[in-house]
Amino acid sequence: MRKATTKPLEWLSTAVATLGRGAAFLVFALVIVQFGVVLARYLFSVNYLWAQELATYLHAAIFMLAVGWTFCANRHVRIDVIYTRLSKRGRAGIDAFGFVFLLLPFVLVIVLTSIGYVAQSWSILEGSPEASGLPGRFLLKTLIPVFALILLAGGISLLALGKESNEE
Repeated sequence: MRKATTKPLEWLSTAVATLGRGAAFLVFALVIVQFGVVLARYLFSVNYLWAQELATYLHAAIFMLAVGWTFCANRHVRIDVIYTRLSKRGRAGIDAFGFVFLLLPFVLVIVLTSIGYVAQSWSILEGSPEASGLPGRFLLKTLIPVFALILLAGGISLLALGKESNEE
């Protein structure tokens, strides 16, 4: 019975980790784009606004898509002064408290406050306010509630599977 209930949670954990690893590959694209922006600006005195926006979009996407992975892998920022001295049961209690009283309300606020914002952006298919900027700003804004849901999935996975550290 326990095996059947952990299967969906393991799938969730795998999905979050896959998204995080995919976002990690975007770092290479970000480095190349940013290098190109700097090279064009300082070597050739050319500025491409679309390339600068692309670097910003990639940067945002990396963080918003990888946050669940770092949380699920228990690699997020935490003050470990007390946490590491606790028993496994004590750490699980702190994780449960944090999930219920910190993570859930945070996710709820992000999702509820961003839905209208994202919907409005989609209704006009919002692009860059600059003439030479990138279209598709509505896609970037869509990552806001997606980020919150990925974070929630990572939290559920961490809490339910009780990961102590990243074994992946």
